[in-house]
Amino acid sequence: ADGALDGFGAKALAERLANMALAQAGCERIANTPLPYVYSLLIYRTTYLYCLLLPLALVGPVGWSTPVFVAIVGYVFLGLAEVTEDLAHPFGMTPNALPLDAICRAAEISVAPHLGEEPPEPLAPRDYYLS
Repeated sequence: ADGALDGFGAKALAERLANMALAQAGCERIANTPLPYVYSLLIYRTTYLYCLLLPLALVGPVGWSTPVFVAIVGYVFLGLAEVTEDLAHPFGMTPNALPLDAICRAAEISVAPHLGEEPPEPLAPRDYYLS
């Protein structure tokens, strides 16, 4: 009634803070653990090898349109390899990275009324990019 925390409130607050600390520790582990170079090398070598051997498998059934099919499959697989390389760094400043500023602003907006403060405006994307 007077704004003080009782035992249950303090326990709930301590649990929330512990969960936030665990989430932060997990994110720091993700940010500080790079993807081993061998994994990305294996992905690229396997993709190139597959794209080089694919025409040999398709030349019989597909015939002269083999280069078209190989080009489409190669584009898809090499594109996926690039996407995995980009997503290996989720906390970077690339357009595909997580919008950490917007996530923090959403947390500020949800906490502000409970603190008796005016909530800030949500972040708007600039040039279709939400940071």
